[in-house]
Formats: sequence, structure tokens, C-alpha cells
Amino acid sequence: MGAKAHTTPAHALDEERLRSVRDRLGGRDWRQVTLSELAEAAGLSRMTLHRRGIGKDEVLAQLAAVLEREHREALFPALVMDGPADERLRRALEALCTVNERYLGMIEALGERLDRVFHDRGDGPVLTRASFTDGLRRIVEDGVADGTLRSDDPAETATLLFNAVGWTYRHMRLGHRWSPERTGERLVALLVDGVSAGRRA
Repeated sequence: MGAKAHTTPAHALDEERLRSVRDRLGGRDWRQVTLSELAEAAGLSRMTLHRRGIGKDEVLAQLAAVLEREHREALFPALVMDGPADERLRRALEALCTVNERYLGMIEALGERLDRVFHDRGDGPVLTRASFTDGLRRIVEDGVADGTLRSDDPAETATLLFNAVGWTYRHMRLGHRWSPERTGERLVALLVDGVSAGRRA
């Protein structure tokens, strides 16, 4: 028998429609997006969304899952490229800025849902989940080994870098209205310089 075709649950958007919503509405404040706008971005009617039980909360949950995957995928090219670790780190942080730009208007609406996605549970201090930061940690470890980066605790440094990109990028774009280019360039330079060992192996 042949493999079963992938099917999308009735209460969810398929991948193509979900990406259309992200691309068309990702820069908007999600709280201000209407159901009519959501339906148009998804290429469906409001009635179809209603019949399938798809509302803003359901789409937001799907987008959170896509955001999780895209954060991980964004780091892969920097992990496999040749070159000193400080340059690979620069590429990785630039890629994370690009992901944050795609979801600029949705991040705040994701709120506590993102906290559950990004953070390990616990009563004391916790790190960002390793599924998001392992790529950065490996690059930092490589940098310590090749003499281009410094860190006493690569896992902790990876958590700091990941969160510094996300929070600072969104604040400078939305609060200070900097351009994507200016925000990414200045932020990445600041963060790479902050962990640079100041020399090449």
C-alpha cells in the first residue's frame, strides 16, 4: 500500500495558507487583525473559517509552532558553513533577526504561549529550551576552541544571545521605529563584539 497523504485537521490551516497569513499579516498588531482580514489572507471566506472552527486563537497557535521551527531552521546554514566561529555567529544572529521581522506584529499577541514554547519549566532560573539555542551554543563552543569567541558557559551565552536578539530587535523596530537594516546591523555587531575574543586563531 502507498504511504498515506498528509492531511490537515479541519480546525487548522494547511501550510500554504498559514504561510500566506504570516507573510501578509505578520507585520500587523495581531490584536487589531479582523476575522475578515484573516480570511482574506488565508484565501478563504469568513463562513469557511467559521464552519471549520478556525479563529484567531487557532491560527495563532499554529503560527507559534511554525515560529518555533523557523527559529531552529534559521541557524542551520551558520552551523554547516566554513569559516571562523565569530563570522558564523554573525550569520546566525542575522538569520534570527530575519525570523523576528517576519513575526514582528504577532510576537506580543503570542505572549504566554511563547513563554511555554521557549522556556523550560521550573521554579528557579531557567535557560531557553535547547531546541532553540543548541545551534548558537555549538557555534560559541567552536569559537572558544578556535579563539574567536569567549564564554565561560556556552549554554548560558546562547540563551543570552537568543533573547537579546528577540527582545531588542522587536523593541528597536516597534518602539524606536528603526528600519530592519539598521536594527539588524547595529544589534548583531553589538552582540558579536560583546562575545568576541578580539583575535583569530
